[in-house]
Formats: sequence, structure tokens, C-alpha cells
Amino acid sequence: MAEEEPTPELLDPGIDSGHRSYMSAVEHKHLATFQCRPPKEYLELNNCWLEKLHGAGLLTFCRLVEGGPVGRYGRPRSSLVIDHSLITALVDRWRPKTHTFHLPCGEMAPTLQDVTYLLGLPIAGNAVGPRVVASSWREALELRFAGVDHLDHLGPIDPHPNSRGPAKKWLLQFKATNLHPDTDDESVRRSLEAYLLWLFGFIMFKNGTSNSVDKVLIPYAQEIADTPKDDVPIWSWGSAVLAATYRGLCDACIKDDSNARFQGCALLLQLWSYDRLAVGRPIVDHRGYKAQYYGDLADDGLTMGTLWRIWAHEQARRTYPNFVVELDRLVAYDVLWEPYSADAVASRAPLGLSSWCTSGVSLWYTTASLVYDIYIEPHCPDRVMRQFGYAQQFPVPHVIDRVSQQVHRLSRLGQLCSAIWVQRVQPYVEAWDHANEDVVQPIGPHTDAWYQPFLRWYRPRTHCHVTYLDTQPVPHEVASTDAYARHRDEALVGAGPADQQPPIPPQYTGPGPSCFNMPMDPPSTSYTLRRPSPPLFTPMGTPQFTPMGTPPMPPPTISY
Repeated sequence: MAEEEPTPELLDPGIDSGHRSYMSAVEHKHLATFQCRPPKEYLELNNCWLEKLHGAGLLTFCRLVEGGPVGRYGRPRSSLVIDHSLITALVDRWRPKTHTFHLPCGEMAPTLQDVTYLLGLPIAGNAVGPRVVASSWREALELRFAGVDHLDHLGPIDPHPNSRGPAKKWLLQFKATNLHPDTDDESVRRSLEAYLLWLFGFIMFKNGTSNSVDKVLIPYAQEIADTPKDDVPIWSWGSAVLAATYRGLCDACIKDDSNARFQGCALLLQLWSYDRLAVGRPIVDHRGYKAQYYGDLADDGLTMGTLWRIWAHEQARRTYPNFVVELDRLVAYDVLWEPYSADAVASRAPLGLSSWCTSGVSLWYTTASLVYDIYIEPHCPDRVMRQFGYAQQFPVPHVIDRVSQQVHRLSRLGQLCSAIWVQRVQPYVEAWDHANEDVVQPIGPHTDAWYQPFLRWYRPRTHCHVTYLDTQPVPHEVASTDAYARHRDEALVGAGPADQQPPIPPQYTGPGPSCFNMPMDPPSTSYTLRRPSPPLFTPMGTPQFTPMGTPPMPPPTISY
């Protein structure tokens, strides 16, 4: 029997043997697709809640996920469905040892910068640490909500079922549309508490169940609902969402079960992928961009994530194996490394973004551990500096050097909500107060001359491909039946105001200097890409920028 090769140093030997990529690439197993369990409904906001949501720093995010057949100012609500296949394909690339996705073009990961620009959540503030919840939480919840003044024809309030946390079916009894138009203040507060529990449990911090919220979130929702509007506390919801998502990725990447459920914020992962990767990205049409989409408050505006929800008129309809292959052959040309540059934002959101999208800039580069309940997760911007426009230094210390394996695997499974958890996690909660003091110092701007040596160091030390390597791969031919944009610029054309658009060209010929200001053809028009797709598993190279209409140069070959 041939001697096994040593595990590359970017991989953890204990985790790699049970990792999904190992099961697929080495054991040739057919992997199952995860169930993300997104909510089947998106709730409308009550105008009486807006001041407290504004004070808590949650208004921008609530606007992003607001439901209803018609939104504010007559804006239609388009439904952005969570793509289980895309999320699963990303999970295959996640590495707990580095807290990054390992792709052929290098390491990538959602960071606090992505959280602010895509979701508009605050990252400055107190950490969302563990709370002690009494065993009588169900009785206390029913007592608080017993007097809610909801519509008469709905009948009496149903009793709370037996569950591990507040049940979704029970919470939905108190949504805004079920309240009397002139209801009392106490009913408004309880309705806001029910809405926040739904928001926390089924969008921001999704757990492994589909019908209940983690009870540790009850104190947070109750405090926001009952605190006077001028004193509403602001927690670091953005860092908590990222911590929960990191934990969901770390747990999911070693699972191969058709009933497995992804935990964390699947919406963040999907929007992050749309903004950066040319895989599964919808086609967008921004010609309906109007000033009326903005509210009167500085934080009541759009995010970069809102752009995908409102104007994505054609979402991906491809299966998990297709996405796996597309990620296997991803090259740097298909990655939008800096989607939040000043020029990109001005082109895609000419009227600006919510003030929360650019808040907490000093924390974008922090290497302090993220906290959500008892989850302690490393934040590693130093491994993905190209996403910020800086040179990628290597080698980079492993995340295990920052958070021990024992702490990283803390779990509430089978454990009570006792005070012992608060004491155990308290050092990390307190350390977050000084997160802006422990930041990455860039070594210089990104250059291809610097990035190529990084790739030569990086690739032999990890698994860049998930599918079995075929010695005679067949290149994918783009067809008009592909229901998504295959390259970054194709998906983002038409982002400028409609009155500033040049005439629509007869056919899309590839990216050029003005690609972000090109209008889109109507949805029925198919694009013909003149640039052929790269063959499977071609080594990544970064070609020089090619003017529109000029045949592109093939990527350079990298020798190892």
C-alpha cells in the first residue's frame, strides 16, 4: 500500500480526514446538500417600532429583510430565496483551522467589513455574550404577552407549546398586522419583542431547529422593547452574527447528512458570495433606482445587500454539483476583490448607503475574537488582506494560536443556561471592549508581483479542489439557458442611474473600463460571452485589464 502523503500545513489533520472536501476529492463520495431552513415569511415593520429599532442600530437590517407585498413608498418586495446549493458549495471550502474559504485563487472569508456593508449591522458596542435564563422562561413569556390587544377575529392567544425556546408559530400571533390600529403601548412593546425574537432566531442566529428561538436571546429582545427610546442599548450585532456564522461553517464542513441544517446567518453568506464571486450570482437591473427608496433617517437607507434583494430579477437555478465545479475552476478574474471601493459604491448606489454601512471602520481589521453567546470565534482579516486592497502577507499564524481548541468547541448542547457560562466567557466579552487596539497593520497595497509568490506557497498546502481531478477535463460552454451571470461585471452592469446610461449594446462583450456603468438588456435578452470560460482546474493568474472588444490574454501559467 502506498505511503500516505503528509497533511498540508494549512489543514488540520484531525479535521481534514472527516472534512467534506476530503470525502469528495479523495473518497469520491456524493455529498448531500444542507437545509438552511430560512423563514417562510418576512414580517412587516410597525411604524411604532422605528424609533427603538433606530436606537438599537437594527433599523437598516430590518429594512433589508422587511416583508409585505408592497414595501414603504410603494416599493415592491422581491423575495431573495436562500440557495441551499450555493451555501453547501461554500461550506465545502471552509477550513476551521484558518477560518477562511480555501479557493483556487487564494483564501477568502466574510469579515466585519462585509457585515456592515451588506447587512448594515453595528459592530461597535458591547459583545452579545451569554445570559442566564430561568427555567420558568415559558411561564414568564406567556404572562407578559397575555394582555396583547390583537384583532378580535383572531380569537384567544394560543398557549405556548413545549419547546426549547420561544416557538415561531406562537410568536407570529403578535406580528404587527395582527394588532388593533389604536392598540396600547404595552401591546406595541410586546409585539416588538416578538418581532425581535423572530428576527434573531430565524434570520440572524438560526439554530439547528426550524420552529424555535434560542432562549438565551429573550433578555436581549425584552430589554430593547422595554427600555425608553432614548436609552436603548446598542450591542455589537454585526460581530455576533459573524461569530454565529463562523460557528455554523465550522460545524457544517464535517457533516455529510441529508438532514443536516446550516446554523448561523445564511443570508450573510449568500450576499457575500453574490458581491464577490462569479458563481450563482443573479442578474441585476438597477434602472428602477429611485430616491424614494430612502427614509428620513441617516440609517434608514439601503445597504449593498439591499441592492441584490430589490433588483435581482433572475436568480440562479443550478444544482449543487454545478456550483462545486464552478468554484473548483474559480480564477482571480472571476472575483470582485473590492466591491466596496468608493467608485464601486458610487456606481451601484449613486444616492449613498445607510450610515451603518461605514460605521466601525477601525474594527474592520481587528483580530480580537468574536463573541455570540458562548461561541468564541477568531476573526482573521490578516489572512484575506487582498479583500481590503492590501498585499497578502504569508505565512500567517493559525487561528488556534488565538483561541484554543477547547474554547472554540464550547457548546450548549445538553447544558443548562447557568451562570458558569457567563464566568467562563467573560474574558472574551471584556476583550471585545478593546478590539480596536488589536488590529492588522497592512504592509502595502496589493500587487500581482506580490500575490503570485503567495499562491505558490499557498496551493501545495491545502486542497484547492473538491471534485475528483479529471486528467482530461471538458471546458464548460456558456449557453443561453444559464440563468445567472457567470462573471462579476456581467452581473453588475446597469448599476448607474437610468438617465445616465449610454445606448444598450447589441451584445455583451466582456468587462471593460466602464463595465459598472453599462445598462442591461431586458431580462429576455441572452448574453453571449466572447471570452471563453477557463478550463477546469487551470492555475490562477491575473491577466492585465483588457479594453472592451479586445480579445483577452490567457492567464499566465504558474510554475510550482
